[in-house]
Amino acid sequence: MIAMREDAVKTFFLGVEVYAFGIYVALGMALALVVLFLLLRREKWKQGTAALTGVLAVGVGFLVSRLFFGLMDEALGQAMPLWAMARLNNGGYSMMGALLGASMGGILAAGLTKQSAPRMLDLLAPALLLFVACERLGEGHIEEFGVSRTLTDTLFQGTFLGVEGEYGWRLATYLLESFVMLLLALVLLKDLGGHHRAGDTFLLFLLLFGGCQVLLESLRYDRHMTVKAFVKLQQVMAMALLGAGVITLAVRRWKTRHMLAVAALIAIPLTVGLGVLIEFMIDRTRISHYLLYLAFLLVVAVPVVLGIRLRKEA
Repeated sequence: MIAMREDAVKTFFLGVEVYAFGIYVALGMALALVVLFLLLRREKWKQGTAALTGVLAVGVGFLVSRLFFGLMDEALGQAMPLWAMARLNNGGYSMMGALLGASMGGILAAGLTKQSAPRMLDLLAPALLLFVACERLGEGHIEEFGVSRTLTDTLFQGTFLGVEGEYGWRLATYLLESFVMLLLALVLLKDLGGHHRAGDTFLLFLLLFGGCQVLLESLRYDRHMTVKAFVKLQQVMAMALLGAGVITLAVRRWKTRHMLAVAALIAIPLTVGLGVLIEFMIDRTRISHYLLYLAFLLVVAVPVVLGIRLRKEA
């Protein structure tokens, strides 16, 4: 039996002592699988597809999540060796790795059952966001995790969005992320009912989730998967998801909406450049963080809006 960490918050579930954070992760996975099952049944997919997809999505998602963290996190000063990755009670996991792995599992399940992989990704997208929403709530049980820098004003002090730490109050970023993911899941569920080509809902997922997560990862200040003291790898991955969605849509509409496609492609490097500049300003200037994050929001919104326009016109 794996020994439980002494420094982790624990609770009892059905008479068994478990990690409090683990309860939320398990709840998120259960909710995601139930929603996926209902969506697959509504669209009359082959019998057994939901079970196969669940096994592959959870299994591959877990492996890729662990690999991403082990290979990219520098908490130990170097990449985690493979033997250490096998010790599941030490280290951590990557949310981006989990989502990528789960998507890979869904594609594999669609291929094995000879059904549409793009449509499978459409159905997986809202289910994955519901998983993220639950997991983020669980982060509230991990000390100094999923929170912002120390706040320099009293706006959130004493509110449900404020977390009191050793050096002052911080923003409960994990609560914001949970709410945003729930909202995005509802948007994608509604989008599934529209008349779109297979894969379009997943492209909307890349645009919305990628754009939102770029900002939300900026708010986080828990050093998770951060290298060289300031490069947040999961923020980089979120921008890559947004870029992938925009590039795919721009290529699709290159001939029919050439100027809009060109503008969308130009917006990607501009967003990266301005985003990096704003990140430096957040850490190294006295300019109001509220103004800087408003500017960050407007900058990230440009490729998201252009991508949505390309998708609608397709």
